Amino acid sequence: MPVSRRRFLQLAGVGAAGICSYSYLGSMRRPPYIEGKVLADLHTHPDKESDLEDILELLSWGVTGLARVNNVDGFLTYDDALKLPKVKEIDKGVFAEISFNGSKGYFVKTQEVMSDYHILAVGCEGNPIQDHRDPRRTVEEIHNRGGLAILNHPYVARVNSWVRYRLINRYEEEKVRELCEMVDEVEVFNAQCINFFPLFSFRFLPEILRFNDANTKAKELASGYGFKGVASSDAHFLLDQVKIAGIYVLEDNLSIEALKYYIRTGNFDRYEKHASRWGIIREVMEFNQHNI
Repeated sequence: MPVSRRRFLQLAGVGAAGICSYSYLGSMRRPPYIEGKVLADLHTHPDKESDLEDILELLSWGVTGLARVNNVDGFLTYDDALKLPKVKEIDKGVFAEISFNGSKGYFVKTQEVMSDYHILAVGCEGNPIQDHRDPRRTVEEIHNRGGLAILNHPYVARVNSWVRYRLINRYEEEKVRELCEMVDEVEVFNAQCINFFPLFSFRFLPEILRFNDANTKAKELASGYGFKGVASSDAHFLLDQVKIAGIYVLEDNLSIEALKYYIRTGNFDRYEKHASRWGIIREVMEFNQHNI
């Protein structure tokens, strides 16, 4: 039966609305509550210029890793968060508790070190780590400072162009495998690695439109080296995307040493949820606004 032009436009409108809602809804919802556990998102970059009450509400549940990036002043850091009200340090300089409106959360000092491959330093004492180009040197320094080294988004490389990111090539994958012999864990789910066409993963599409392949490959890589694999939001600026993904750890007597122990021993449960497509677009706009 032929479809009238009016009917076709109605169906197209419903379809477009469905795609838009699929792209946006869900990112702002908190992860499921699990008795005795908290969600830890160690790889986040919240905007420090956000409304104070919004920042307090964000930090007062779960565990938020405030990942410093050298030469970027717009991200909320551990030292910034220490100046907030109702903060109590559990481990001086690296791990703290914060309360707001009857809710309690934690934040931890982390840093994304921009080597040739990005390494997340968790719980390192002292000054920020310099961006050594050789990631092996970065991992060694993290360990020397008593920190935990996590290989971030191993199949994604930064590009200095409007594209920003691409999937790594075979030569680069060999270097990544060398790093797997040194790091403590591997990020196998990055919430920013999405396929822009949600129901398809066409091989002929440009890489930037099918970045969930990076997560799939990271899981295969981590499994081959005996890693359980962590998840993170990798949120940039947008508070509503922080902790949309992460790992569940035991809350009782939580400290930096307990957190590092849970990660090293695989005593955690991964929670995976992608960022919304509209959220990705908003982040790109924020990047451009901050000239990063």
